[in-house]
Amino acid sequence: MPKTTDTHDEIMEKFKTFLNENHMRKTPERFEILRCANECKGHFDVDKLYHDLESRGYHVSKATIYSTLELLCQSGIVRKLLFDTHQARYEMSCATHSHLICTQCGDIREIDLEEIDSRLSMMTFPDFTPSYVSTCIYGICDKCKRALKAVVARHPAGNCPDNNNNPQI
Repeated sequence: MPKTTDTHDEIMEKFKTFLNENHMRKTPERFEILRCANECKGHFDVDKLYHDLESRGYHVSKATIYSTLELLCQSGIVRKLLFDTHQARYEMSCATHSHLICTQCGDIREIDLEEIDSRLSMMTFPDFTPSYVSTCIYGICDKCKRALKAVVARHPAGNCPDNNNNPQI
């Protein structure tokens, strides 16, 4: 999985510079949210940050987390990913990469499709300036595929309780 090459101190300094340049307050809550996000492995959402912060004994509202994540996105430290319509997920900014998304369980894996992502990131568009490229490939992970095959094996055609009697394998 691609990771940012910036150290923890460099990320904190980048955020501090962003806040200074935009005449915004440098609150302990904002930096604790950034610290927590930076320690997440892979993708995370507001609920994960909220629970991680609570488990550390650090009480912040979800509204504060949302607003801080917006600032982190504006500063280029974090990327907001909209894989589906349910809820935004986030990741620390790093090298361009692609995502494999299971349509059954929602699992997301990062993969490196360097040639494709590189070509996409170099494209230009009239009246539009891309910030980054995020390629999503949707399908069924091996775990869900095995589970669906097991359901089909237990329930002959026409008697399958899942997916309207038509599981996709």
